[in-house]
Amino acid sequence: MTTETRLLEMLGHGAPMLEVLNELCNFIDTQLPGAISTVFLLDNEGQRLRPVAGPNAPKTWKEEIDNLEAGPYVGFCSTAEGQGRALTVGDIDSDAIFAVHREAALREGLQMASFRPILTIEKEILGALALSYPQRAHWPKLDTELIERAVHLAAIAIECYRNEQELREFSKRLSQSQDDERRRIARELHDSTGQKLSVLAMNLALVKNQINSSEIQFHKMLSDCSALTTDISEEVRTLSYMMHPPLLDECGLETAIQMYLRGINRRVGLEIQVDIPRRLERLDEEAELAIFRIVQASLTNIHLHSGSAKATVKIEHVSEGLAVTISDQGRGIPSGVLDRSPLGRGTGVGIAGMKERVKYIGGRLEIESSEYGTKVKAIVPSWHFRGARSAAAGSSA
Repeated sequence: MTTETRLLEMLGHGAPMLEVLNELCNFIDTQLPGAISTVFLLDNEGQRLRPVAGPNAPKTWKEEIDNLEAGPYVGFCSTAEGQGRALTVGDIDSDAIFAVHREAALREGLQMASFRPILTIEKEILGALALSYPQRAHWPKLDTELIERAVHLAAIAIECYRNEQELREFSKRLSQSQDDERRRIARELHDSTGQKLSVLAMNLALVKNQINSSEIQFHKMLSDCSALTTDISEEVRTLSYMMHPPLLDECGLETAIQMYLRGINRRVGLEIQVDIPRRLERLDEEAELAIFRIVQASLTNIHLHSGSAKATVKIEHVSEGLAVTISDQGRGIPSGVLDRSPLGRGTGVGIAGMKERVKYIGGRLEIESSEYGTKVKAIVPSWHFRGARSAAAGSSA
């Protein structure tokens, strides 16, 4: 029970699935002297069982099983009549499905003693738990209750992992959908509404020039209309830029951020110091948009919550790739907020959104905060540089 509690605590604290499954295998091997346990995971196509955990299983055996071609030998999970069966040594020795597994185990001096399915609540196959013993060893009687508990814990770990992956994929698709919609609306505002307002402003200017100078009241009305049209046009342009900066696609991150910061200075009076390398190397579209949104969300938080009149945006090349740092001299983030779950209450949509965006691109987010200010730092992996992608594509071709 102590081990079960520890494993559940690991899952509750977000420990990686493989770490939990390896800990489970170590526990089984300790409780069943001489046993070597291995956890297999069913692939997304439901055709192959891949060994993913089992620190005491021979590495060469796991590699050989992992390299098996998909087909009728890959395990009992791929055959309708075998689904859900808990197989013992007699079944494994005689079942043709296990011919390749059996031969690979024998070459390592092992003999499989048990092969149990790991199932969801709906009895769908997730994977399998295999127990092996050295050949000619005296096998103790298998502890059925222990194995059943282990299988149950493995199912919980795998389902937690899959649920997290599905949630992350859904969040990614949702963010992508929002970004696409923002891009569409921004283009519409910029290309259609903005242009029409510009034409209207020019027409008003032409009418104003035709008016007799003695008609002071009419002249003033047209001047007010012209000024109002200019203000509306500027607001539409700013709104379009906030939703999706057109220069991000056309000119890259450096130009887009510089233009955005000029707009911030005009609108909210925040003094921003910028440190961005000239001719910053272009990243792929997903990474550039993520960085822009992180800068945008950070500056919004500074303006709304920090009380700081100054901020700094710095982008630099580091050994891992690219580092983006946004800092202020404000009151800091309230104590305890950063320790909460990114999806929980109190962290704010901005912080949660930044964390998710960095996760999507395989980077990491670091936030330091005190009474003297806050520093948000995002690390973007080097593989997002367009040059790295082109080189990788060329080598694969």
